[in-house]
Amino acid sequence: MERTHDVAFGNPRGKDFNTIVLSGVDLTVPLEMDLDDDPLQDDEVRLRSEDGHYEKILLASDADAKPDPERRLVLYTFRLVPPGAYRISVRIGAEKWLDVVTGLVVSKEGAFLGDKKLGTEPESVAEEKAEAPAEDPPEEAPEEEELGEFVDVNDGFFEEGER
Repeated sequence: MERTHDVAFGNPRGKDFNTIVLSGVDLTVPLEMDLDDDPLQDDEVRLRSEDGHYEKILLASDADAKPDPERRLVLYTFRLVPPGAYRISVRIGAEKWLDVVTGLVVSKEGAFLGDKKLGTEPESVAEEKAEAPAEDPPEEAPEEEELGEFVDVNDGFFEEGER
């Protein structure tokens, strides 16, 4: 997504102007609900560039944080993230940030973690779970006739009167 702004320098009423194009990528990060196990504290997620020139903090209550109670996730969407290297952290306690993702690279082509391109749609998380192989069905209990003769394994183990 790109936004174009007209900017005039030195000639406020003139018709000549320069155009600056601000570009970036909308980045959606799915994180578990209530990361700090404190239901009274609004969760905070920070996207910060490695060089420290860009930082954006979203709260779980912000408009760009969409809860998904069924999957127990919050989808945090950072808008117009400029190209660069980033880390994602969550605030634990009053002042401590805990890194949950490092080595995130954002370019005009999208967001990458290592060689893997991250999905641009929040639904991509659900699709990945849907593609996971189903678990093997539990084995059925044997029929009564297949069980064989009942044997009391405690026979003779207890003294008389202990049972």
